[in-house]
Amino acid sequence: MQIQYKMGPVYRAGLIVCGGMCAGLATAVLVASTLHREVFARGLPVGLPTEPTSAVGFVLCGLALIGIGYWFPHVTLLFGTVSMSLAIVVMGESLFRTGPRMESHIAASLGMLDWHGLAPNTVAVLLLGGVALLLRHTGQWFERRLHVIAVIGSVIVAIGTSGCVGYMAGVPTYSWYSEAPMSFVSVICSFVLGLGIVMSACRYSELDESGAPRWFPLVVFVGALAVNCSTGIAYLFGGGRIWQWPSITGLLPMTAATLVLAAVAAKDVRRWRELGS
Repeated sequence: MQIQYKMGPVYRAGLIVCGGMCAGLATAVLVASTLHREVFARGLPVGLPTEPTSAVGFVLCGLALIGIGYWFPHVTLLFGTVSMSLAIVVMGESLFRTGPRMESHIAASLGMLDWHGLAPNTVAVLLLGGVALLLRHTGQWFERRLHVIAVIGSVIVAIGTSGCVGYMAGVPTYSWYSEAPMSFVSVICSFVLGLGIVMSACRYSELDESGAPRWFPLVVFVGALAVNCSTGIAYLFGGGRIWQWPSITGLLPMTAATLVLAAVAAKDVRRWRELGS
């Protein structure tokens, strides 16, 4: 109980900060895009403009995280539902080739005439984020399945990590589809959003002597594998044939580190499952 008392406020503050950063960055992008300040919407000189739809989605997810921190369940339910619905509509329009009506409507509302379609990895992040936020809102359910919410958050962190390293190394690991890459701001928002979701699950979990939940190795294991899976998807479907070898070597430290993490965490996961059975 003493560990729970010490670490609970830390996790709460962390998820509020993550929610504020996610919503703040996305809001800044929307303001910059509306004022036609494209440099600020890119985030990096080599970055891509952030899609207005993704910025709106990250604003909603960030506000939902803040709602969790201050325990406003209706805020979490509202913004989480809208964010997930936004991702579902965009995905449906893309699959059935009926759009992009939703994206064009949002862009027109912001006065943006030149915009790019929503990246597939951004759609995945917003969809997973909405699911995790809705599960987190369900009181009787989330207390028994907090590790599921944290695992979803770790996958979101992994997508953001892979994309961020790709931007730094000059390799388009942020592009699951060559014609719709993920912007640098969206990559950062994905990482922050996933981290906040993990912290929201850790806050109410039973903690061990180190102050971490007992199922945390599972989160590390899935997140480490998800980093390499996201990179593999970008290579297979995002134009990996044009990747240049000198740049690819910049991904080797990330790949090696995640594989080592996965191997170490696998042992702890096996021990956790044995204790739980």
